[in-house]
Amino acid sequence: MKAYIWHIISKSAKYINLPPVVKLKIKNKLKYIQSVGIKKFLTDCTECYLSKANKEPEIFLAVTAIVKNEAPYIKEWLEFHKLVGVEKFYIYNNDSTDNLYEILKEYIQSQEVIYKEFPGQCNQCKAYRDSIKHNRHKVKYMAFIDIDEFITPIQYDSIPQFLLSLKKQINHNIDAVGINWIMHGFNEKATKPEGLVCENFKHCSFSTPNNKHVKSIVDLKSVITMNNPHYCIHKIGAKTINAEGNDMAGPFNEPPTFKNIVINHYWTKSYEEYAQKINRGRATVKTKRGMLPFEPKYFSEDIDYSMDKFLPDLKKKMGAN
Repeated sequence: MKAYIWHIISKSAKYINLPPVVKLKIKNKLKYIQSVGIKKFLTDCTECYLSKANKEPEIFLAVTAIVKNEAPYIKEWLEFHKLVGVEKFYIYNNDSTDNLYEILKEYIQSQEVIYKEFPGQCNQCKAYRDSIKHNRHKVKYMAFIDIDEFITPIQYDSIPQFLLSLKKQINHNIDAVGINWIMHGFNEKATKPEGLVCENFKHCSFSTPNNKHVKSIVDLKSVITMNNPHYCIHKIGAKTINAEGNDMAGPFNEPPTFKNIVINHYWTKSYEEYAQKINRGRATVKTKRGMLPFEPKYFSEDIDYSMDKFLPDLKKKMGAN
């Protein structure tokens, strides 16, 4: 009987005379309810709707990330995002065996990084939900990204400047903005080069369908829960948009927009580093991705210069020439 009722609700939703984005939001909520059960969903809703914020959060913009064996890259990622306006980082260490803590120690001591051990498989969204629960009243906007993803303003000098401009453009609070990837590949590099990732891997693909994926910056007060690394489940009526201010929902924005802001996604780096990435496994499922052969031009037929304006200051922060 339960399955039959669920079938009727799901099928009926398709025929309700609502805008496509609203239908997608309903579909995402129903999918989440199906996966966790109505009791858990109502508990999430109660926590979200009944929570009270007496004042504006002290932190305007923060980032949450779950990390496994990313020590060689995390300082560049931190310093870049500090340059573009991120105030605090919530780092969940997922069974790293490298020197991650030692690299982060100075940031932890300065309280720029809040560090938490978070062992176990398939824990990405669980870590994100933990961050939402504990930071709902501390942080206004939270980005949920990986260490190989760099949120890069194009028309702006910082992410807060972009958010405030977009809010003014749509004349409405932003509950979530989905920012498209630009996929960066091997750049003809078989082995790991010296220097910065964002300088060594400028070549990318503007045309790959993978770029339709987004990662989200969300107003935590609007978030009920998160069960997908690309988007959240929001309160009814939440304003979820793409980087140009158009309504959207879910993990994709198609066609992708690269005008105002992008996420430069250094997905492979060199082939040597790509092999290490595959061996680390994934944070959402237990199965590993299959290895691709070394194709030097993979995700590398175009070139992106969006990081260049940040490179001089980033190199100073990294002590590079």
